[in-house]
Amino acid sequence: MVTDLGAGTAQLRLQGELVSALARCECLRTEHGRAMLVDLLSDVLGEPVHLEGQEAHLQLLGLVRWCGRRGGGLNALVDCLSVLEPHAPELDLLRDLADEWTACRALPTRDWDRLGRVLRSVRLAEDPAEERRLLRLLTRVACAGRCDDMPARCRTVWSVFLHLADHNAGPGALPPAMVFVDCLAGRVGDGALADELRRYNWRWAERFEVTDLVERADWRTGLNDREVDAVHLVFEVDPDPEDPDKVVFSHWRYWAGSGGNTGRRGDAQVLRADLETEVDNVIAELEVELGTTTGGPRVSAIVVEFTLPWEMINTPVEFWRKASLSDVAVPLAMDHPVVLRSLERMRAQRYWLAWKQRWSAMSGEGASPRLYWSRDNGGWDLTDMAVELKDNSIVSLVLSEPPGDRRGRAWHEAALAFRAGIPIIIWDREDCSNLRFHEVVTKLFEGGEVRGLPHRVAELRAESLRSRDPIEPHLGRTLAVLWDDAERLPEPPAHGWGSQGGI
Repeated sequence: MVTDLGAGTAQLRLQGELVSALARCECLRTEHGRAMLVDLLSDVLGEPVHLEGQEAHLQLLGLVRWCGRRGGGLNALVDCLSVLEPHAPELDLLRDLADEWTACRALPTRDWDRLGRVLRSVRLAEDPAEERRLLRLLTRVACAGRCDDMPARCRTVWSVFLHLADHNAGPGALPPAMVFVDCLAGRVGDGALADELRRYNWRWAERFEVTDLVERADWRTGLNDREVDAVHLVFEVDPDPEDPDKVVFSHWRYWAGSGGNTGRRGDAQVLRADLETEVDNVIAELEVELGTTTGGPRVSAIVVEFTLPWEMINTPVEFWRKASLSDVAVPLAMDHPVVLRSLERMRAQRYWLAWKQRWSAMSGEGASPRLYWSRDNGGWDLTDMAVELKDNSIVSLVLSEPPGDRRGRAWHEAALAFRAGIPIIIWDREDCSNLRFHEVVTKLFEGGEVRGLPHRVAELRAESLRSRDPIEPHLGRTLAVLWDDAERLPEPPAHGWGSQGGI
């Protein structure tokens, strides 16, 4: 029984809106049409349904009240109406109202209508296709992969919330709608709005005595790095120590959502000048494969990772070109999150333990990950810097200068980061002392959430592709991120020279 006055008021409003929508349906304007509707409903529910009184409005009100007292009754009413009048323009509204009725009873709150206004105001992306992709991702996180994809009519935060409110919680888990609200709170840029969403969740948690599950929040790691059904395509480029024009080119993939991981592929000697084309060919093969398999449409993103030697680490690979049906090629950054990885770290197994420990601590309970600005903190004393990098809360190093040869400052800073196990290194490809670079990086790390960094950088690069400012180029064009995931390690090369650049 609902005891919150606000929820009761909301249900009274919903009954009125349901009756008004039903009254507008052409097929229900006659006594015969209303009688046919209750006959269909009787068959579906397995018990007799009757119309009360003679006046149409009162008959519909009585029908709505009767269905509202039975689990799934209002949804059954809408299903029957869709059979009676398949193209009724009111069907979508009636489904939303029926879902809201269920949600209001499942997650009662004294200010339900305020909750509705808040969730209707939330937009995850300007592009409708991207909005739906993000909603689909959050739905899978909320349901822990236990439910089918969202219905086609779920295109807003509010409609997805109402859809999920009717889903039961799994063993030892929160109701999916509550997980969804927490996920939203972690993504909205408005701090006051995020706090309000979390207050709703906390009140529900106290009501249902599941505050421990809210505090534990097991779903957040899966959400933050968007691992759900993301395919990671990892390239490795190993230069020939004798011929600067040749490399060994390899690749492998990880698909967290399906287990469709592959072993090392390629290990082919190619010309350095052909790398861009080789990368495009491998991506094309993966896109064809995903486009022709049943699981492919569920892929949330193809994340492209380049494992490069230090001498190539400053190459703007995120703007390498992808072929298209026309003569116009597009940059990788238009379609994919792109990050860099270090070939030297992959080969220096002596430092893997520190790396794995730092990566694990980065998303552990109570973690407060932070940046280390080498120019600001370390000055030019590398010994002091090595000592300071022992702090396990440091997860990312910002270089004092762009990478160059191994005699430069940047290489020594990166080597110290590898030794300390710091998994993330950031720099500007042109000028690391740029004040705008400092501001952008600081904003990327706001809120302490790190695991979603590659996707936030991808959004920044997408903004740069839309920017047309010739005087002040967008920082998304020069920002570089080395992102070494310690949970995705490559297989050793099957053959080839194997670069062993020392740290």
